[in-house]
Amino acid sequence: MRYFILSSALLGLLLAGCMHVPIHQGNRLDINEINLIQEGDSKFSIEQKLGSPILSSVLHPNRVTYYEEFEDEDTGAMHKRGVEIIYDDALRAKSIRRFGFDEQKPEKSGWF
Repeated sequence: MRYFILSSALLGLLLAGCMHVPIHQGNRLDINEINLIQEGDSKFSIEQKLGSPILSSVLHPNRVTYYEEFEDEDTGAMHKRGVEIIYDDALRAKSIRRFGFDEQKPEKSGWF
């Protein structure tokens, strides 16, 4: 019985090391949704498209950042990209800065 439990535990540890789960942190940014937002859009409509921002500053309440960091499944390299939006006093997008999207290959559709 001990031999069975010990061998099962060892087999479980070996198989757990074989599984690879891709790392993804931050917002899930879809380039199609990013391209839909424009200057002049309301904060509400942008949050409906992109969701809640991951970063907002107390010192700069009209600036939010959507940020994504993920591992490329083919190469294992980490990619970082995001969108920084600055709103005016009426909560309309005054400026939109995208970064990290041009050097990325297109993402696969779906969540995984």
